[in-house]
Amino acid sequence: MTRPVAVWWVKRDARLTDNACLVEAERLGLDVLPFFCFEPSLLAADDTSDMHTNAQWQALSGLRTTLRKHNADVVIAHGEAVEKLAKLHARVPFTHLLSHEEIGNEITFRRDRAVAAWCRERGVAYQEFPQSSVRRSGVNRDRLQEMWRSRIANARPLPVPAIHQSDTLRQLAAATTFPRLQAFSVNSHWQPVSEADGLNTLDAFLTHRGRSYRGGISSPNTAFTAGSRLSVHLAWGTLTARQVWHAVRERLAALDPDDPQSARWKQSLQAFLSRLHWRDHFTQRLESEPALEFQTLHPCYRDLQFENNEQLHTAWRDGCTGYPLVDAVMRCLAATGFVNFRMRAMVVSFACHVLHLDWRLIHPHLARVFRDYDPGIHLNQLQMQAGVVGWNAIRVYNPTKQLTDWDSECRFVKQWVPELQDTTPEHIINAKSVSGYPGPVVPFTERAKWMASQLYAKRNSPEAKASTTAIYLKHGSRKKERVSRRKRPSKSVPPKKTQTRGLFDDLPDE
Repeated sequence: MTRPVAVWWVKRDARLTDNACLVEAERLGLDVLPFFCFEPSLLAADDTSDMHTNAQWQALSGLRTTLRKHNADVVIAHGEAVEKLAKLHARVPFTHLLSHEEIGNEITFRRDRAVAAWCRERGVAYQEFPQSSVRRSGVNRDRLQEMWRSRIANARPLPVPAIHQSDTLRQLAAATTFPRLQAFSVNSHWQPVSEADGLNTLDAFLTHRGRSYRGGISSPNTAFTAGSRLSVHLAWGTLTARQVWHAVRERLAALDPDDPQSARWKQSLQAFLSRLHWRDHFTQRLESEPALEFQTLHPCYRDLQFENNEQLHTAWRDGCTGYPLVDAVMRCLAATGFVNFRMRAMVVSFACHVLHLDWRLIHPHLARVFRDYDPGIHLNQLQMQAGVVGWNAIRVYNPTKQLTDWDSECRFVKQWVPELQDTTPEHIINAKSVSGYPGPVVPFTERAKWMASQLYAKRNSPEAKASTTAIYLKHGSRKKERVSRRKRPSKSVPPKKTQTRGLFDDLPDE
């Protein structure tokens, strides 16, 4: 007897483990036909690059290899999703379409709605499953912890179910091939993306690399190994946050209290879990307020004026600003698709506060050179580092101070800016002119102070103060719940004097 068919629409979820679509197909007693579509409209989007298409190709190639071990295969199509689903439905009249929720930008949201409308017209049961703690259509921020507990902390990753696929479906899928696209080639600088690579990266982080996470992720020299390097797998869905969360918790539970290294492991892994939790916080903000792709979250910053000088934009994009660390970071991103968070924040801060470039202007290029591009993280961080959210600290990263703090020997700079290869670190840090390398395109301090004055004028205006509380209540973070415990009696100690960090702590004295 022929079984009804469910199509699993593969998007950012090319994995078998922790896959609600496969579990649902088995529960309903359906044959499952995985389907992936390379969509021309998405490939041509201004925030898409070969770096991303290559990641999808790798993830899908890995998925096909794994599926074939389960006597199954995946349909690979090239065209717009509705068009190709209609063509597939004419060939295989499937009754269900299953997918995981994708919290993306407007173009993918429009695509998802078009597919949902097509399913309603054809009588196809369309069901989406969450793969994070983000709630569709928004959520009261006070419930985010509850969502995290129910979907992540208190729910184990789903095991791989039995995958049923008839010989006819398998032959149909196996006959489909990848379209001929330039991005489908191996680039040794780009981090591999597949479910197997994700699991290997997670294992390496938990067995040896993760010990150096705390203290090692701020420097561009050590972050390539001390960082988890899981962001690319979380972004493309070859791993889920739930898998990572439980694997880290198990590693913490297995630490030997008698091992002198356990204390450092504990600090590092707990720091990592905190950052993992933040991913969904930012993604929920985009889901709740999709317009932040195009305008600031806070309305009072929407008329903020930027210079948007195209020559400065080009110099920043190409890594030719005359600020060595900024240039090294931009060139490293273009080649590898990765730098650590501090360096990403620095180049955004520099572009907005010093070059006076609109965060919307720099968005497409940065998206294209982030191998781990995730709209929910990316768009929120652009606004935060540009200082236009309205309640977060306004941070101006001084590239010279960052160079002194995190690359004092200029190893990273020399690796990516070969014009400075034979220059001493002292010469580079003191910004002395070097033949063949440009001088600073703009003065740092005066331009940073001017932009800061504009931002603070907006923040301190009566209109902004009247709006900020309501916006924060809707989109701001909440403190994590703490488990109450009995405090040990301690001697009375006078409170330490704390220094308030000022906006220009990173700026040189004039």
